[in-house]
Amino acid sequence: MRPVNDVVVIGRDAPVWMAAAAIVRSLGAAGVKVRVIELPSLLKATDCYSALPALDGYHLRVGLNDRLVWTTCKAVPVAGQRFNGWGGAGAPFLHGYDREIADAPLEFTHFWTKARQDGLRSEFEAFSLAAMAARAGRVPVPQDGASLRATFGYNIDARSYAVLLRHCTLGLGIGAKEATLADVEVDGDRIAAVVLDDGERVEADLFVDASGPEGRLIGRLPGTELESWREWLPCDRVMVASARALQPLPSFSQISAFAQGWIGLFPMQNRTSVVAVYDSRQISDQEMAQSLPSLARAPVNSEVAVSPLNQGIRRRCWVGNCVAIGEAAFSLEPLDAVQLHMAHNCISQLMALFPVEAGQFPEAQTYDDIIRCVASNLRDFQILHYKLNHRIGELFWDRCRETAVPETLQRKLDIFAARGHVPLNDFETFQTSSWASSFIGHGLMPQSFDPRLDAIEEREQIAEVHLRMKAVISQVEAFPSVEDFIAPTQQQGQARAAPLRQEQL
Repeated sequence: MRPVNDVVVIGRDAPVWMAAAAIVRSLGAAGVKVRVIELPSLLKATDCYSALPALDGYHLRVGLNDRLVWTTCKAVPVAGQRFNGWGGAGAPFLHGYDREIADAPLEFTHFWTKARQDGLRSEFEAFSLAAMAARAGRVPVPQDGASLRATFGYNIDARSYAVLLRHCTLGLGIGAKEATLADVEVDGDRIAAVVLDDGERVEADLFVDASGPEGRLIGRLPGTELESWREWLPCDRVMVASARALQPLPSFSQISAFAQGWIGLFPMQNRTSVVAVYDSRQISDQEMAQSLPSLARAPVNSEVAVSPLNQGIRRRCWVGNCVAIGEAAFSLEPLDAVQLHMAHNCISQLMALFPVEAGQFPEAQTYDDIIRCVASNLRDFQILHYKLNHRIGELFWDRCRETAVPETLQRKLDIFAARGHVPLNDFETFQTSSWASSFIGHGLMPQSFDPRLDAIEEREQIAEVHLRMKAVISQVEAFPSVEDFIAPTQQQGQARAAPLRQEQL
């Protein structure tokens, strides 16, 4: 049996370096050699990565100091995303990054549902530590002895982050070369070699495709066609620009719906990334560019970039000696901060299933099955925003609301509406609190609750609700502001442009 010794990672921007660093950190000591073929970057100066809290786990595993991210990438910690306008005239809501309470006998959703039916006026959001921290402009850092837990994600300048990852990964002794692909030599269901633009022929035991939606390697192999998800996620364009920095810096990103899609404002230390995702059948690129300042409620710079969007998953993500990660495997909207998570999750699964033999890859089917579960769960979380919209009388949104959703999401909708429970699948990214927050935020109210709640005395139920609200208030007061959190990184290079006000979000 010959082990996998030579790995070539081909791709661009953050995902290619994320994959290379993870492989060498995990398997370099076992004799696995990693080489990167870096394709030309597609990132623009306006691009931003919005990342989930799990990214800090990746940084820890590859030895990347988080302070470098705050310092060099002008990053801002965000405790969640605020959804505005998805409910028509309804109030906006915050999906906060709460941590699950592992030993809780019953989810708090049931206590809130019962209390609401008994006359409680406080919104569900008021009992979310992360949401209330975000609303207060504070960062939910860990607290000793705290009864509730929350965490934060990242808004990161994309170009700076890719450069930082490149620098740190090359420091691990990885070989790398900037090139374009002239040819991909395929032998049956395997890649024999890739030929670079200078004529070099590169062979490997395992090829990792981190080339994004192009799928430069995986797309050349049989059975890897893209299954489109556009019937549920109808937007097909992304437009990105920048506005001035917000002041004070909020600890949330804002996602606002408009007639033909949604627009996101992602605060960073030196600017605000403005991202519009829309259906080109409803509004042209030119019309979108003209509408961008009014939708963002702020002047935007003249550099506006547009790219196509095609959400879906490949029928096979690992074929022969080629495994696809991130957007080479499946693609979603830049919604719910999943951009880097797609690559991060694929890399984690690859590390768990790294092949033991160069000539045989029985791990491929398991990888495919897991990635399909991961991707479908993320897809469903994005679809729910469209399905539960209340923008009545707008063609785009009426169609989204009327379109039947995948069975996996419909089951969650039905059970939550009936009893406030979220039936989680395997390999979920978002846990119960996130699903419940988004369901209720979009107006899906449970009609009943777990019958076990009736076994708890009423005074204990009331005490649970009061204690939770008290804990949220006291813990939020102890959290630092965004400015205080990132102060050590701001000794130099303050943004010079006149800032916008946070109220403009």
